[in-house]
Amino acid sequence: MHSVHDSSSPNVNNESIGHTVERLEPGFSRLLLSSVLVLLAGFIDSIGYLGLGKVYLSFMSGNSTKLGIALFEADYALWATTGTVVLLFIAGAFVGTFITESWGKWHLTLILGMECVLFLFAILLSLLFHTHYIIFPITMAMGMQNTMHQMVAHADVGKGFVSGTLFGIGQALAKAVRGKAPASEWAVLALSWFIFVIGAALGAWMLVNGGLLLSLIAALLFLVLVIPYVVYMQRLKNG
Repeated sequence: MHSVHDSSSPNVNNESIGHTVERLEPGFSRLLLSSVLVLLAGFIDSIGYLGLGKVYLSFMSGNSTKLGIALFEADYALWATTGTVVLLFIAGAFVGTFITESWGKWHLTLILGMECVLFLFAILLSLLFHTHYIIFPITMAMGMQNTMHQMVAHADVGKGFVSGTLFGIGQALAKAVRGKAPASEWAVLALSWFIFVIGAALGAWMLVNGGLLLSLIAALLFLVLVIPYVVYMQRLKNG
């Protein structure tokens, strides 16, 4: 659970909260970016579950449960696949965090660019070999994407950690009732959860009506369209 900081405090660094939370101004910009990231996470998770052997591509809690079940059932093929997905998600988080810490003001653009390369690689794998190994580059991309989460109205959003988001809603509601947190905190978290669900529904619709390849192309185009917006916002932020 990430600690929550008050952006109005003089002790808070306006550049980052913790290690990887980019502070884009104004707050609506951060909300829009986080919503886009969550929508894509839901979209990709739905595609992975329905079209790639019921493996989640951004929801590692579900995959960890599958790992335990596969180990119990001695299904070592599933255990190896799911275990590799988990490891690549961690690798993606490592790379994304390393970029965030090393590349300064343009790290969001670089992360998005690397995600696009990974999705393009997955599309080429699908075209050339029709293999389910496409889950591996996509999972790494989603691990990288989670390092782009945002602080909006004291809420840490933009990640695929749905259980954490739901817990955060309950926690923020309790604080709001006691007058220790603004109502906007739980509202932003609830919006993030709702957008994730909408993304999952869109992913399922796209997969059923357009197929796996078209779904991957749609996700890639979605990422490509986000890059100019992030470049524009970072230029504004950095003068």
